[in-house]
Amino acid sequence: MKLNLRHLDLNLLLVFDALMQEQNLSRAAVRLNLSQPAVSNALARLRSQLDEPLFIRTARGMQPTPRAHVLHGSVRQALRLLQEGLDPSSEFDPAASDQTFSLSMNDYAQARLLPALSRRLQSAAPKVRLAVRSDAADSLPAWLTTGLLDLAVDYLYFDDPDLCYQPLLEEQLVVIGRIDHPAFEPQLSLKAYEQSQHVAIPDRGGRGSPLEIVLGSAKVQRHVQLFVPHYLSIPLIVAQSDLLGTVPRRLAEHFCALMPIRIAELPLVAPPVQVSLIWHRQQERVPGHRWLREEIIALAARFAGQTELSGH
Repeated sequence: MKLNLRHLDLNLLLVFDALMQEQNLSRAAVRLNLSQPAVSNALARLRSQLDEPLFIRTARGMQPTPRAHVLHGSVRQALRLLQEGLDPSSEFDPAASDQTFSLSMNDYAQARLLPALSRRLQSAAPKVRLAVRSDAADSLPAWLTTGLLDLAVDYLYFDDPDLCYQPLLEEQLVVIGRIDHPAFEPQLSLKAYEQSQHVAIPDRGGRGSPLEIVLGSAKVQRHVQLFVPHYLSIPLIVAQSDLLGTVPRRLAEHFCALMPIRIAELPLVAPPVQVSLIWHRQQERVPGHRWLREEIIALAARFAGQTELSGH
């Protein structure tokens, strides 16, 4: 069915956007300052006009259909452009805004930045919400372009002239193992590192991690017995096994104070891993987006030389 835009109520797109972000009728109604029946009625009208169910009711809420996911990228981009066109000079008031920002961060970035960022939002922008997730590497450029993501914090670099980068943090990689691991006596050698069994995180969408790139250049082979999806589980695993893990130093120092593990320098020359803030250039001048970027950049700057994951 071909949609006649003259018959489409743009308010329905605001309801659709809220439902896609909340995936819950009640929360979407609160976000829009509408009653739940009004949101339900708007959804019914939009379904009728688009001839598409858009959402499926489940025990966990409103599950978007594949078509809804495709549509949402265009709708978010259109709403953003419309807002900028109607009020390009509007200022962002963090104390009054109830905007939701979507961020992609891996578990390390979440542990490193989110506690302090959450405290900052509670004091400066109590109604602003963050929707944080971990995304596949290859999906990040497209989702930043469509507006499904506002920001990403990652070590990856994409050859895309429309993406902007701001370095945030540098992390040296170190090796951790249980406190009495024989590979650490008297100190961890390259031979002991190669001969040990390891726990590691897998490649992301075929993109090698910074460690794998360094190991490949040095022709160093690791014997990985266990792949896990997140850095945060590695200290718990090595503390109770003979496996070694290679992780960011600040993560290692945090967990070393909590459990019987020890830290060794990586037995080969490796540059620090650079973690950057990434966004699409179409967001460059959006006031709220700029405000959040500046908050994250300032927060990361204060972390220089600090070791606590919480930012104290």
